[in-house]
Amino acid sequence: MKVEPPTFWSTVTARPLAVLCTSWPWRALLYLTTSLPVAVLWSLLCWPLLLLAGLPLGALERRRLTLLEPGPAPTPHLPFPGRTGSPAWVRVRLREVATWRELAYGLMLLPLSVLEAVMVVLLVSLPLALLASPVLHLFENTGPEEPAGQLGSRILPALPWAADLVAGLVLLVVSAYLTMVLAAGRARLTALVLTGDRQEELGARLGETVRSRARLADAFTAERRRIERDLHDGAQQRLTSVIMRLGMARNLFDSDPDGGRALVDQAYRDAKTTLTELRDLVHGIHPATLTERGLAAALEEMADTCPVPLTVRVNHTRRPPEPIESTVYFCAAEAVANAVRHSGADRIDLSLGRSEPDRLLLRVSDDGVGGADPGAGSGLTGLADRAEALGGRVHLNSPPGGPTTVEVEIPCGS
Repeated sequence: MKVEPPTFWSTVTARPLAVLCTSWPWRALLYLTTSLPVAVLWSLLCWPLLLLAGLPLGALERRRLTLLEPGPAPTPHLPFPGRTGSPAWVRVRLREVATWRELAYGLMLLPLSVLEAVMVVLLVSLPLALLASPVLHLFENTGPEEPAGQLGSRILPALPWAADLVAGLVLLVVSAYLTMVLAAGRARLTALVLTGDRQEELGARLGETVRSRARLADAFTAERRRIERDLHDGAQQRLTSVIMRLGMARNLFDSDPDGGRALVDQAYRDAKTTLTELRDLVHGIHPATLTERGLAAALEEMADTCPVPLTVRVNHTRRPPEPIESTVYFCAAEAVANAVRHSGADRIDLSLGRSEPDRLLLRVSDDGVGGADPGAGSGLTGLADRAEALGGRVHLNSPPGGPTTVEVEIPCGS
C-alpha cells in the first residue's frame, strides 16, 4: 500500500508540539527567506522574455514548493511534442491561461516577497534579541538603574535576565509557529496560481485525448479509402485483365496456339505483378515479419528497403505486447519516412531501447536540414497521436540546419 508523505498541516494537526522538533520550521524559514532573492533575480534576468517571462519563474516556484509540499507540483502546461522555443511552441504557450497566471504572479512577487522579508526579520530578531539581552547586559558598563528599560525588569524586577530568557523562549516558539503558518499559506497561494488544477488538468487531457482519437479515426478512414482505391485501381484491374487474357487465350488455342500461348504468358506476368502489389499492400497494413519474427527483424527489413542509409540498433530483446510492438514499428516507419521525404539527409540512425525499466524509447535521428515543425504537416501529429493512444509521448529536437531527433517513449511492462 502506498503511503502518502506527511504535509505540514497533517503534521501540526497530529503532533502540534512535536512539530517544533522536526524540519518543518527550518523548511518554512528557508522557503520565506528565498522569496526575495528569487524575485530580484527574476526581475533582473527574465524581462527580455516579455510575455513569456513568467515561464521560468513558474517552473522555479513549483520546484521551491517541494520544501513544503509532499511531492512535485504538477505543471499546468500541456505537453508539447516539438522543440522548446520554436514558433509553434510560443504560439501554444501564449494561448494557455497558465502562461498569463505565471506572468501575473511574477508582477506581484516582488512586493509580496518584500513584505515577507520584513515579517521574517521581525519574527526572527525579536525572540533572538530577548534571548541575547542578558548576555549583552553583562558586557555593558551600566549601573543598577539600567535594567528598568528592559522587558524583564518590568515583568520580574528581581531577576530581569531570567524574565528575558523566558519571554524569548516563548516568543521563539510563537515565531516558529507563525513562520510555519505564514510559509504554508504562502505555498498554498503559489500552488493555487501556478500548479495545474486536477479537474482542469483532467479536462484538458480528456479534450486532447478526444481530439487525438478523432485525428486517429480520420487517419484510419483515409487509410481505408487508400486501400480501397489501391485495390480497385491496381489489383482488381490487373485481375480483370488476367481473366480477360485467359478467356481470349482459351478461344485462340484451337485456331492460333502461338497467340493463345502469348496471352497466357502475359496473364502469368500480370498475375505475378498483382501478387507483388498485394504483398506490398499487406506489408503496409501490417508487415508479416513483425508478426513472425518480431520488432527487431521488422526494423532491419525496413533498413534494407530504405532509400537512405539507415542504421538500426536494438537493445531491447524481449518482445513487447502486440499493440505496443505495432505502434513502435509504425512510429519508426513514420519518422523514417519523414526524414527521407523532407530532411535531405545522407544518413539516418534508429535505436530502440529502454529509457526506464517500464518505458520503451525509440530514437530516430538524421543529419538533414532540420527545422521540422509539428504544426506544418500531419506526419508528426499522427506519430504523436499513435504514441499518446498508449500513454506515450513524443519529443522533437530539430533546430534549423539540423540534426533532427525524434524520440518516442511508450509505457511497456518490464
